[in-house]
Amino acid sequence: MSPSKAAHAIVFGASGLAGWGVVEQLLENYPAQGTFYKVTAIVNRPMSIADSSWPTPDSPALDLVTHVDLSEGSVEDFTALLKEKVKDIATVTHVYYFVYKHEDDAQVEINTNCGMLERVIGAVESLAPNFCFLAWPSGTLAYGIYKPGGGPFTAPYKEIMGRLPLPDTNYYYAFEDILTERSKGKNWTWCEVRPDAIVGFTPNGSTYNLPAHWATYLALYRAIEGEGASVPYPGTRMGYDSKFNDASSEIIAKLAIWASLNPEKSGGGQLFNIADRAEPSSMRERWPALATHFGLVGVGPPSADAVVLKPGEYVLKHQDVLKAKCKKPNDVFGAAFLDRYGYFLTFDRQLSLDKIRAVGFHEELDPLQSWIKAFERFKRAGMVPG
Repeated sequence: MSPSKAAHAIVFGASGLAGWGVVEQLLENYPAQGTFYKVTAIVNRPMSIADSSWPTPDSPALDLVTHVDLSEGSVEDFTALLKEKVKDIATVTHVYYFVYKHEDDAQVEINTNCGMLERVIGAVESLAPNFCFLAWPSGTLAYGIYKPGGGPFTAPYKEIMGRLPLPDTNYYYAFEDILTERSKGKNWTWCEVRPDAIVGFTPNGSTYNLPAHWATYLALYRAIEGEGASVPYPGTRMGYDSKFNDASSEIIAKLAIWASLNPEKSGGGQLFNIADRAEPSSMRERWPALATHFGLVGVGPPSADAVVLKPGEYVLKHQDVLKAKCKKPNDVFGAAFLDRYGYFLTFDRQLSLDKIRAVGFHEELDPLQSWIKAFERFKRAGMVPG
């Protein structure tokens, strides 16, 4: 798509870890000045542009629309809500659907998330006649990484591996089916982007944000234990050495935007793996560098018989110090899932990026710099000890 004043991006889930990055990259004028004339950011929670940490260029224009709950009401109700709250809804051309709602029951989660997607599609189709592309993110759960040992597939994971065998299912597959059916014979198309764990910033914090969790832990560890203290990797030796690809919210956003502007290469429901770089990493490489950023010495995992607090436990023990040193403490007290990261993910899980390279997306980022950028943003926002 050539740069055009007709391009209006709407980002659902704009305050989330990946959605925040989409808005940021659109406001940074990726891929070129003038590609989009307007960005509309949709969030459910209270939020202001001043607290968003987004860049504020003169162009594209930014509208932030809060208190939009995708999980309630009929398609008609949601259509009426968007028509009322979103200025220039009729000019929307590109939809970035970065919404996810967790539910403890798997089937309830599928039903809830599918209902939200159906409301958005119905409303946008009704209100935006020039709507041409929808991009959304899935994740490596679709490759079975939640299973002991990593499931049925062997890394590097490739898009052609397809779905997990039944009875395994998740809302990703339901989304693919909905979008395939809804886009038939229409003037719009879609694609799916698939990262592993996301490295990025969100102004509201996130219990499931690994960089926020570890930034809080490492900054607090430095405050308690002192500069130069050794900090063991919170995991096992196998977790320390297993291969993976870091995926920053920046690179995820860039691929989603690039794909949406190149529908002839990426449309038709195609799936694309994404990461900062094709070469895999390990925490043996990453952990010492992350610790160094906080004035600590990152060392390997503790011995099996050592009694060491996990990051969430450590933060909870010293929460008074954390609250005293932070203007806006991160919500890390429920971070048991992230505490298990290095103990459960003990197998190679790197992604093949051959497909996106073949269609023409060649951008790479330094993954360590992506971590440091996220850390610094959390510091500036007062969410971790400075």
